[in-house]
Parts: sequence; C-alpha cells; structure tokens
Amino acid sequence: MMKTWLVTGCGGGLGRALAELVLERGDRLMATSRDVSKLQELKTRFGDQIEVFQLDVSSAKWCQAAIDQTVEVFGALDVLVNNSGYANVGPFEQISPDDFKDEIETNFFGVVNTTRAALPLMRSQRSGHIINISSSAGRVAAAGTVAYCAAKFAVSGFSEALAKEVGALGIKVVSLEPGSLRTNWTLAALATTPTLEPDYQVILGPNVEFGKTIVGREPGDPKKCASVIFDLSRRASLPHHLILGSDAVNRIEAGESARSLDADKWRIVSESIDFRD
Repeated sequence: MMKTWLVTGCGGGLGRALAELVLERGDRLMATSRDVSKLQELKTRFGDQIEVFQLDVSSAKWCQAAIDQTVEVFGALDVLVNNSGYANVGPFEQISPDDFKDEIETNFFGVVNTTRAALPLMRSQRSGHIINISSSAGRVAAAGTVAYCAAKFAVSGFSEALAKEVGALGIKVVSLEPGSLRTNWTLAALATTPTLEPDYQVILGPNVEFGKTIVGREPGDPKKCASVIFDLSRRASLPHHLILGSDAVNRIEAGESARSLDADKWRIVSESIDFRD
C-alpha cells in the first residue's frame, strides 16, 4: 500500500538517500530542507509524487505548516522521519551559548516540533510511524560533542517514552542510533572546530585528528540505512531503539559494559539512601 512520508533534512546525506528510495519505491513524499533548491531535481524526476517545503525545524510554527501542507497536498501522513541534525566539534567551554542552543534546538526540539504537529493526525487515524534519527552518541557520549550528545540522548529518551504513550493508539515510534555514515556529516562537524585551548588540545586533539582520518571512509552506508528505514515503515511492531552500524554496536556495547561495571562498583552507595524500617 502506498504511504505518504514527511522527511526532514532531505538536502543531503541520509535524508537525500531516503528521499530517493521512498520515491523509487512508489510512495509519496513531502521533502523538507532549509535549502529547497537542492530538492528541485527530485521534483523534476518524480513530479506530483513529491512536494518540497522549505523548513527550519527549530520553528514550531513552520513544522506545523509542513504537516498541514502535507495533508493538504496528499490527504494523509503515514510516516514522519526526523532526520535533520548537525554537530559542531569543540570543547563545551569554547562553544558559544548561542551555538550550543542552536544545536539543541535543531537536533532535539526539531524532533519535538514536528512530532507535536503530527500526533493529532496520527492519533485520529489510529496509525502512523515516527522514526527519529538519534545516534550512537545518544547512548554513549563523547568529549567534544557535548551539545550534540545532550540532544541525541534527549531524542532517544523522548522516543522511548513517547512510544509507551502512543503505542496503544496505533502509532509506532523508534529511535534509530546509527554510527558514522559515509555522508558529509563528519567533514561539516569538524569544519567549525575552534583552535583548541592548550588544556583541551591534550584531551580533544587526538579525537579531532582521528575524525579527519575517517572522512570519506565512514563505515555506514546511507543507502543501506535508508533501506532499513523503509522496511520499518511497513512493520507493525518496532523496537524502542535500533542500533545501526557495526561501529555503533561496538561503541554502545562498550559503553553499556562500562556502565554496568560502575553500577556494580557503586551499588552499596546507590542502595544506601533507602529508608530502613
């Protein structure tokens, strides 16, 4: 059965790969981007199967307008994919308050804004898939990406809690937690790195240099990731979290193991605050 999608961040990377796949598979798409000129080629190729919408997901007003436009044009919304996101690599102390806030607004509140706009419709039709692109950084944090990790941890938690609220209403919600995909994400994230203060050069310098070595060599295939997302849109049951990529699997397993060791080490302290009758 043909479905109608709204995907944010279709200008490049995973969003573009997903947009092309959705259209090639015969579904309808509201493709959004801050720069819709990047989407005109898809409009030329696929005609009325696609509509484009210029969207800054940090604006709740425009997110509502995007949902309204989708329903006006296509008469439905079956799948919402929250894909927009970016990171600035650098020490928290050297990231300006405005830049920190902007990252949170896009990476987390963008998800909140589109979801808030879509939920009344999905609840009324008792169906829908909300697929939120979090990150392995939403499960295991890394120095140098404090704002990004904070936002992605929030996306993963938001998605799980929301899934428990709306699952009985026929709405499926999943947090996807991929590792590094071979897109321009890493290059763009490193492009804004400030000159590191000496103290932070020791701590973050090696991470920055490693990041440069994997540009163009990231292990994750965005087309395969897009294929997984399309498959999820046809499933009646979704996990709360889905890790994607061997690097993400290894990173999260190591992080969970470290947490488990800490929990065991500090268990006596953790349990010490209970009342003792």
